Amino acid sequence: MKNTNTTLVYIEQDNKYLMMYRNKKENDINEGKWIGVGGKFEFGESPEECMEREVYEETGLYATGYFYCGIVTFVSKYLGNEDKNETEYMHLFKVTSFEGELKECDEGELVWVEKEKLLSLPHWRGDELFLSVINSAGKRFFSMKFSYINGKLLEAIYDAVPCFITENLILRPWDLDDVGDLYKYASDPCIGLSAGWKPHRSVEESREVIENVFMKPGIYAIIYKPTNEVIGSIGLHAGNKESRGLGNDEKQGEIGYWLAKPYWGNGFMVEAAKPLIEFGFFDLELNRMWIAYFDGNNRSMRVAEKLGFTYSHFAENVKIEALGEEKKEHYMLFTKEDFYEKSRLEYSSFIAGKSEKA
Repeated sequence: MKNTNTTLVYIEQDNKYLMMYRNKKENDINEGKWIGVGGKFEFGESPEECMEREVYEETGLYATGYFYCGIVTFVSKYLGNEDKNETEYMHLFKVTSFEGELKECDEGELVWVEKEKLLSLPHWRGDELFLSVINSAGKRFFSMKFSYINGKLLEAIYDAVPCFITENLILRPWDLDDVGDLYKYASDPCIGLSAGWKPHRSVEESREVIENVFMKPGIYAIIYKPTNEVIGSIGLHAGNKESRGLGNDEKQGEIGYWLAKPYWGNGFMVEAAKPLIEFGFFDLELNRMWIAYFDGNNRSMRVAEKLGFTYSHFAENVKIEALGEEKKEHYMLFTKEDFYEKSRLEYSSFIAGKSEKA
């Protein structure tokens, strides 16, 4: 198996990236896709030196301002053709200022592409995750890993946390840079009260919630890909649920979620929850999952039903500390047997992917 080090560079100008449409090089693994510029390390080069050289050789530009975003481990496996298997360590850069004149490249066509149009062009599916991160305001160094089999993305990991990419959404860990989006939507009384928490009163309060609540294992920010905006949150909490009156089996989990009001009615919460359910049953090997909702929260109930959950029971006078009141809480259940039998058609694409991975 081959191991290589490369740079991948996104040159930014006027809300656009300089992209290369790979259509000139023979036997190119990236043929037909749009990617940033960059290439393999030469002997003795540092990541920065390789980036600067590759940018100049491929574009004619001199990078004068940039930051080192992170390292992306890109694993490609081809069933039946082990000679093509490769692990590539891509050192990801974002160039924010440059000098020189753009020239023609012999590896592909160079085009300035508006950021919001980028995902409509052919690309590697995992690119959506790191593009979402580098498009935000933060400059925190990160590590990601993408595993592909025959060109199909089967694993996406961000700073050791499994992430999920769907048709419209990205599920990734929360970051303090998400505070603006969180306050924008969590300050809406329609969101928090039905879920058992008060509307956020300030950006500072939203920041505290991210730090003390959302930045914990199993909780994900829901990103709407067309706008790269955080539009909600979802979490899978596995383990003993005796304190919730749901039993002490360690092989069970509970899913909780909320979605910004402007995005209601599009099926986005069902789309976000499916990969977590799949992850819970396949990877965590859970025996059952729960979804709980307070009396009157019919939207949450309908999401659970669409996911395959069935009504189990309710509890009276459940204390809601954040609101200082009590409500009836309903519990819906999804078992491993239900997942494999009742939802086989809905989850068939993922099941096929898992079978291929195995």
